[in-house]
Amino acid sequence: MKSPSPKASLSDWLAWLEELHPTEIDLGLDRVSEVARRLNLTPAVMPVILVGGTNGKGSTVKLLTHAYQYAGHKTGTYTSPHIERFNERMSINGVDASDQQIVVALHEVEQSRGSTTLTYFEYTTLAGMLLFREQQCDVVILEVGLGGRLDATNLWDADCAIITSIALDHQAYLGDTRDSVAREKVAIGRANKPLIVGEPDPPSIMKELANKASMDWIQIPEHPELNVKLAGAHQRRNAACALEAIAQLQHKLPVSAAAIRQALASDALPGRFQQLYAGGVLNLLDVAHNPAAAVALVDTIAEVFPAAPVQLIFGVMADKDVEGVVSALQPIATNWFSTALPQPRALSSDDLAAKIKVVDPHARVTTCSDISEAWQRAMANARTHDASNSMKSLVVVVGSFFMLSALQEYWQTSDVVVQPVTAD
Repeated sequence: MKSPSPKASLSDWLAWLEELHPTEIDLGLDRVSEVARRLNLTPAVMPVILVGGTNGKGSTVKLLTHAYQYAGHKTGTYTSPHIERFNERMSINGVDASDQQIVVALHEVEQSRGSTTLTYFEYTTLAGMLLFREQQCDVVILEVGLGGRLDATNLWDADCAIITSIALDHQAYLGDTRDSVAREKVAIGRANKPLIVGEPDPPSIMKELANKASMDWIQIPEHPELNVKLAGAHQRRNAACALEAIAQLQHKLPVSAAAIRQALASDALPGRFQQLYAGGVLNLLDVAHNPAAAVALVDTIAEVFPAAPVQLIFGVMADKDVEGVVSALQPIATNWFSTALPQPRALSSDDLAAKIKVVDPHARVTTCSDISEAWQRAMANARTHDASNSMKSLVVVVGSFFMLSALQEYWQTSDVVVQPVTAD
């Protein structure tokens, strides 16, 4: 299949990448390692921080990025997936890479790939590192895409590795026990380098493997005393992971106390307990799509909005532990709105509604054809309730990144007025 030209659009390149490899995930580092070698990308020429874990990676990456940026270090950040634009995955000093920058990097990967097959994620990971090298970044922060051991980001030896949490997700690839997940994720650490663990109850096998590999194990306290802008105990642990990484690399990348304070006061990450006024009603957007993330979301809602009626919009991929997520969310859901997502792997709204009913036969569930219908119905419920009650409703949109992306697209193409929640 002939690749697009270097003058083609980014959308053309991404469409081509989606068709290039027969599977979305093809575990193993041999193929991508060979292409990285041809590109002279290994070893990295700048310090690398790897951030893995089941949940909490995005928030940790953002805090690290802000702290180093405010300290005057040029940062390259690679994350996945994106919510609105692919460009969100690669940023320099917190600014998304341009279409042209990404296309140039993708073309360079293609020139070196030869007959070697690469998945979409492997291809774009190499492109990201090419861009960071070209931009002469002082530090690169890589969010581990899936597991750890066989993830493309694990090509580079981490000067510091972070594992934010351990829970079940992607069981088809990572196994169906916490031990199996821990085995995969601990492999992002390196001998005689810090491995920072935010999971309050890590499986014992994890520390055993870290010690066997001579990693410098650093356990974050379960309840760190931190004042952070992001709500929830889990976010305080994520922040503590980032701050410990900064401390461990202070000799290479000095960061002042003022830069840390500025980073801790930074705005919330999109899709992580993100609060917006939309259509005059408070909306909360969160990409919780596994039971552990859903539990953290429920705990944080109870902390920040105790007793608020919740109109809950939910959409999810069919391969997730749907019943586990529903069980976690059930205590806060006043009304459910199940919605289909514009993805072939998504669970249909009818099947999702049925699973909700299995968990809670008394649940009030409205099936909706898409996110726009679900949001309009949830908003109507909220406004009806709020007209006669002092306790205002909360519209919570939870589940897949794809659902949040579809909602943002709907808002942008309609006349909905969306405003961020500002601190008092």
